[in-house]
Amino acid sequence: MEELMGQILIELRAIKVLQEETHRETKEQLSQLNTRLTLLSTRVSQVEQRVSDLEDTNNEVETAASWIQSELEDLQNKLEEIENRLGRSNLRFVGVPEEMEAGSSVIKVVTGLISKCILPDRVNPEGDLSIMRAHRLPFVRPASSKYPHTILVNFGDFRIKEQILSQARKAREFKLDDGSRFRVFSDVSVAAAHQCREFVRLIYDLKKLGARAGIVQLAKLKVLHKGQEKVFQNVQEARNFLLHLKEQGNR
Repeated sequence: MEELMGQILIELRAIKVLQEETHRETKEQLSQLNTRLTLLSTRVSQVEQRVSDLEDTNNEVETAASWIQSELEDLQNKLEEIENRLGRSNLRFVGVPEEMEAGSSVIKVVTGLISKCILPDRVNPEGDLSIMRAHRLPFVRPASSKYPHTILVNFGDFRIKEQILSQARKAREFKLDDGSRFRVFSDVSVAAAHQCREFVRLIYDLKKLGARAGIVQLAKLKVLHKGQEKVFQNVQEARNFLLHLKEQGNR
């Protein structure tokens, strides 16, 4: 009996030692986990701070980008306005054969075209046209292309330029003796020319709705509808007005 009790005590002591070792190991592991959790929490805080800093930086970048975009658009509009104003006294003669300049100057060729085709009853002497400069515009074209370079003409008298442009709009194009044809356009920027083309499409639809419309000044659309006059400076505003008229007509 005593021997059995001694054996039980020995086993109980062994179990106690094992429990103490397990408790110590568990405590050490918990301590390590706490240390790792503390490091992880610190790193998470650092990441959150960096994300916050990046968000602040991103907001600043977006604000700066928005300001730069606004400034670029403003500068582009100003540049386009300057370009259009510089070309206010210019006209472009498109499709004039280059062979016509053989033994002659560009100014004499243009003078002959205006006197014979555009304003035959109004202008005869060369001095009446007030042509200050005239030259072919250089541009790269395929070697196989025979399409002539456009002639840019600058007039000293804005009224004469407007008379020529008015006749060119009415006639749309002019025919030469050799059968070739040429047209005359305002000298405006590419953006303004594109806007004018879009306005022309809108004018057709506006007229079907009973409105009177036409392009005025530097690529602006003037609309008269039911006694009210409106001037649009961009295509989207004109489109919105057209949609508004269509909605009114469907009611």
